[in-house]
Amino acid sequence: MPIVTRATKSKEPVAGAKNVAAVKTASVEGATLHQSKAKFYPVVFDDEGRYFLKPDPTKPPMPGIQEYYRLREECLSKGTLFEDPDFPADESSIHLTPTPCNHTHYKWLRPQEIDPDAIFANETFSRFAIQQGALGDCWLLAAAANLTIFPELFHRVVPEDNDAIRGCRKGVDYAGIFHFRFWRFGQWYDVVIDDRLPTKDGRLVYIQSTRNEFWSALLEKAYAKLFGTYEALIGGSASEAMEDFTGGVTEMYTLKDAPENLYDIIEHGCNAYAMFACSLSNKRGGSKESSTPEGLITGHAYSITKAQVVDIKTPKFQGKVKLLRLRNPWGNDKEWNGAWSDQSSEWKFIDDATKRSLGLTFDNDGEFWMSFADFQKYFEKIEMCHLTPDCPIIKQSEGQFKWKTSAYEGEWVKGSTAGGCINFMDTFWRNPQYVIDIAKPEEGNDQSTVIVSLIQKNRRSKKNKGINCLTIGYMMYRVDPSEIQQKPLDATFFKSHRSAADTNFINVRENTARFNVEPGTYVIVPSTFQKNDEGEFLIRVFSETPNKMIENDSPIGISEPQPGTAKDPSGKYVDAEEIQKQLVPLEKLFHDVAGEDGEVDWLELKMLLDRCFEDDIAKASEGIRKAYLSGVKDKGPVKQETMLERQYLSDSGFSKDACRSMVAMLDADGSGKLGLSEFQKLLADISTWKAIFKQYDYDKNGHLNPFELRDALESAGFTLNNRIINKLMHRYCSKEGQIWFDDFITCAVKIRTMFDIFNARDKNNKKEISFGLEDWIAQTIYS
Repeated sequence: MPIVTRATKSKEPVAGAKNVAAVKTASVEGATLHQSKAKFYPVVFDDEGRYFLKPDPTKPPMPGIQEYYRLREECLSKGTLFEDPDFPADESSIHLTPTPCNHTHYKWLRPQEIDPDAIFANETFSRFAIQQGALGDCWLLAAAANLTIFPELFHRVVPEDNDAIRGCRKGVDYAGIFHFRFWRFGQWYDVVIDDRLPTKDGRLVYIQSTRNEFWSALLEKAYAKLFGTYEALIGGSASEAMEDFTGGVTEMYTLKDAPENLYDIIEHGCNAYAMFACSLSNKRGGSKESSTPEGLITGHAYSITKAQVVDIKTPKFQGKVKLLRLRNPWGNDKEWNGAWSDQSSEWKFIDDATKRSLGLTFDNDGEFWMSFADFQKYFEKIEMCHLTPDCPIIKQSEGQFKWKTSAYEGEWVKGSTAGGCINFMDTFWRNPQYVIDIAKPEEGNDQSTVIVSLIQKNRRSKKNKGINCLTIGYMMYRVDPSEIQQKPLDATFFKSHRSAADTNFINVRENTARFNVEPGTYVIVPSTFQKNDEGEFLIRVFSETPNKMIENDSPIGISEPQPGTAKDPSGKYVDAEEIQKQLVPLEKLFHDVAGEDGEVDWLELKMLLDRCFEDDIAKASEGIRKAYLSGVKDKGPVKQETMLERQYLSDSGFSKDACRSMVAMLDADGSGKLGLSEFQKLLADISTWKAIFKQYDYDKNGHLNPFELRDALESAGFTLNNRIINKLMHRYCSKEGQIWFDDFITCAVKIRTMFDIFNARDKNNKKEISFGLEDWIAQTIYS
């Protein structure tokens, strides 16, 4: 079950936003998702958002990526049927963790072997054409049923150029290969499969059509491949599938806490082609999917296919009734039997014209009507997926549906941007910050509807490694435009301001909230609940008016350290003259090492630097050794040192790569060596950086603690943004997020070198340069 947690700093929202409802979306629960062995082809749609732009056949294939059109052509030219090596027709594609006891011995057959009259899809495909099989993925059926309502959406996921199956000849115009398209974290991908499907006694085991169609079974197989196995699809949430089928943004409401205008939200969503799913939980002691006396199935995902208010006049009542049309994805006679159900007495009080507008039928097809009041009484959760403006069906509406969207990808990195929630006030401001400007609605309303979605990426594929969803959420602050001149906003701001709106923190794939906000400027701060929890995320904003989201982060720049910035170990400020005095005794050591040519190469430079900074290096080396061998605190026994590790950890001092970078930084003639003056300049820089390092090494333990790197580099004259700091933390920090002395110096050298390369080319200070390929390789290799 998802765990909901609350950050304690924020109290009542201040003027500027009204929290309509904190809503959550849950991902597949209980599924250990293996990362697929396949690499999927990135999809590019045309201007209408529908047709997939095929790869250029004259260009070489993308390495390791399965391209449907190339593979199909290869099979046709050879007269063979496709067999997918990345999702084979065996038990490895069924089970999450194959063991001898879970062999199912399914027989994998192609559609024409299952049914001689097999077709891919009927021209009149409908939401009644698919039924659930042995796999517990009714949530997927609910999403697929929604998909079939709109051909524009259906063919975006299920391409029309797939083979028809019927009438095709093996190896001539049928290659046994199909492809489907799914949205994953801001990008569409084309997933290729073969047509071999698991069967038992000649019948499909999993999703199947009520007729001789096979698109649904093949769609399920492609979706299983996306996550690694069929078992990965057991027990999920329709919102995730709806999002992966559309690229839309999803919301979820528990009906007991739903806003008063929920029906209006549903009705507006139905009119704007939104997708819906709803469910009622298992009662204590009940079976997983059991019938209630009212004919509903517990632990089961239903789809909502229509919302309409009707007029009714009876001897006892006259007025309007809010109705919903729901569908059981099983597509059978398991239907609601209460008021407004098939053949119920309420329908005789509705006129024929209204019945026609409702599309009323009374078949045992799993679809039924019920009042919104009964829906609230018996159902517990509703999920919805709003379509994006680039969706073809929205494009064709000619601006009738006015969601405006913006999105950013980001990352929480230990010691850099993983600042945790507002409970960690000193580091909360380190999280990524995003500014949105909400314009006033055209209709003259005082407030605009805004939906903010935070999705954590790539967690499910790591569950087999014990990595689960992080507990995530966000806070939104109303700001004056003058306040965001500071980039990013620091701790002082958050200590003196309350959030205008926020969410609960919850351990699900996506955390979404809908707000009514006044026009103005807002800063959104997405975070994990605990600090130093690492992960990637996608943040999206849907609003009725343009929102112009940008990242509130530092511009990149370089300057010389300001006088008085750095201090020596005694606490005195270090200036250039004092540093120069410290270098005089090292001249003799340089000449001794350099020899007759008066220059040092990278190895000789390493000898000099290791000698000059031997105390700092020794402390760093011992600290790294202890940190590595002791393991993470409170997470198991002390790690035993192996011979290989002992040899590696004993190699103290500046690394070979660092010393080569230092030579390259000052080697103007490209000789690979440094003279005395160049060495002295390097030593002066390192001495300054050392003083800065000691200034920020508050506890004098030989390393910078997490979140200190950015400040230390800024003192050294390097202004960097989150993206760069994150890369540096990945490259130079320990597993505890610490930066040791030699790594800090190496880091500073690398930054200085890259700035020097750039600035040497940026003659007009335009912040952009160009390289030819040869020059680019030469410059970056020797740096």
